[in-house]
Parts: sequence; structure tokens; C-alpha cells
Amino acid sequence: MNRKKYILQMGVIAGVILGMKYIFPVTLPFLMGWILAEGIHPLARYMADRKWSRKLHIKESGFGAFFILLFTILGIGGLLIGAEYLTGKIGACVKYYPQIKAEAAEMVGYCCQGVERITGIPAAESKTYIFRQAGEFQKYLLEDGLSMSRAVDSVKGFAAILGICIIGIVSSILFLQEREEIQKFLSRFRLYQKAGSLGKELLGGVKGYLKAQAKITGLICILCAAGLWVLRLPHFLWLGLAVGVLDALPVLGTGTFLIPAGIVLLFRGDTFTGTGLFLLYAVTAGIRQFLEPRLVGDHIGISPLLFLLSVYLGLLIYGGFGFLLGPLSALLLYGIFKNWDLLLS
Repeated sequence: MNRKKYILQMGVIAGVILGMKYIFPVTLPFLMGWILAEGIHPLARYMADRKWSRKLHIKESGFGAFFILLFTILGIGGLLIGAEYLTGKIGACVKYYPQIKAEAAEMVGYCCQGVERITGIPAAESKTYIFRQAGEFQKYLLEDGLSMSRAVDSVKGFAAILGICIIGIVSSILFLQEREEIQKFLSRFRLYQKAGSLGKELLGGVKGYLKAQAKITGLICILCAAGLWVLRLPHFLWLGLAVGVLDALPVLGTGTFLIPAGIVLLFRGDTFTGTGLFLLYAVTAGIRQFLEPRLVGDHIGISPLLFLLSVYLGLLIYGGFGFLLGPLSALLLYGIFKNWDLLLS
């Protein structure tokens, strides 16, 4: 009996991993649509319960579709404003390209002088080598085949993201329109009724995970801004917030900016600021490694050690987004095994 139970549990583990790796990406647009529909539903129900709404015979689905389209339009407007802002900044960079190039060349010269002091390699030789490699890299990027390939890949990626968003928006409207029918159909199955508590527990765990990540990211942003202020860097506030946000992104981190900047400053002879950036990176990385397992474990009910293991295994199994899918898989398995007897009864 125990052997059969263990085999079944191993099958559940394999099913969750394979589902997260292969089925989850395919169903992502509809999952986004369902989440959006459930998020809009309370507001749509509130509006539909108003007296004037009942007099006008406006249903929940009508209000839901209106709010979904309204938020979509606002989101597109925000993206267009952001794109216009970035385009203006890029245009300004192009306008001042000669000046930027001259300042970059001067920075490379300072770095080469630092290398000469440390290693003894003549600054002129290292500077010539760097400029030659930069020219070769520029030629490589501007090759016709590579440029066309990058353009095609970019168009494909943009089309895929746009398609996911469109399907998610349309499916959310359809979910709202057929919400009662879908619930009546699913309520016929005993597994759906038993899985209700599991779904609530999983949703609570996801909320707890996001809350913990927000706390950690906020603390990292404050530390980065304070550290850059102590080092007397210009625009320390906005730069610190940007570096802190990098820490929340997969694969990236505060080291994406702090380590290269520290190396450049050390080569330029600014030992105090360069060393300070390295220390700031060590502090922020250490704090995340210390707090993440504990805060997230407390919020989702999994021990810090198991959470850290789920992040590590998630990165190995799922790739860059494993830091999200790993804990989500662990939380799902935790909920299934916690309610194992209830689900099988």
C-alpha cells in the first residue's frame, strides 16, 4: 500500500515539473485571462449591483469587459508614453554621439593607465587593442546576416508577446461572460470541489511570495540609494532605485551595474568609490541571500532551507525564470501533499 502511495506521489512530482516546464507556457495566455477576469470580477459585480445598473440592465460581464478594455487602453497609453520618452533620450544620445564617444575614449584612457600601473602593460598598447576589438565587434553587429537575423528574432519575439497579451485580454472577457456556466460545469466534478482549498492555499502562497519579494526589493533599493549617497555619486536616488530593481529581475542583480562600475573606477584610480561599489554589492547580495529564504518561507509556510532548495532546483530545471517557477512548484506540491488524503478520498 505504501509502495503504491510513493509511486503515485512520485508521479505527481513528475507531473508538476513537466506541467510547469511544458504545459504552463502554452496555457499562459488563458491563465493570464482567468486571473485578470477574477481580479476584475469583484469590481464588475459591485457596479452591476447598483440601482442604476439594474435599471439599465447592465450585467457583470458588460462592466467587466468595459474595465478590461479601459485598463488595456491605459496600459497601451503608458507604454506609448514610455516609448516616446525613451526615443527622445536615444535621439539625444545620437545628437551628442561625438561628445559621448570622446568621453568614452577618455574613460578608456584612464582605465588603461590604471592597468599600466597595476600590471605594467603600456597604456598605449592596451588602448589600441581595446579600440581595435571594439571596431571588430561593431562590424560584427552590423553584418547583414546577423542584423537581419536579430531583426527577425525581435519581430518574432514582439509578435509572440503581443499575441499572448491579445489572447489573454480576449479570454478574460470570455471568462467573465461564461463564468457562471464554467463554475456550474466544474462543480459536477468532485476533484474540483476538493481542490478549492488547495487553490486558495496556493493563491495565498503566491501573494505571500510577491509580498516578501516586494519587501526585499524595497530594502535593496534603500540600501543602494544610501550607499551611492555615501559614495557621493550624482543622481544617487534614481540610480539606487534602478539598481535595486535590477536585483529583483531573473539572472540580473545589483552586480550587473555595481561590479563593472567598480572595476572601471578602480582602473581610473578612484580607489575609494570603486571599493565602495564592491562593498555595496557584497552587502546587497548577502542581505538578499539571508532574507529571501526566511521572509518567503514565513509568508508561504515552507521552511527557508526548502525554499532555497526550490529556487536552486527551479533555476536548474526551468532556466532563468526558475526563481519564480521553482517556489511555485514547491508550493503546489506542498499543498497537494498537505491535502493528500482529502484529494484522494
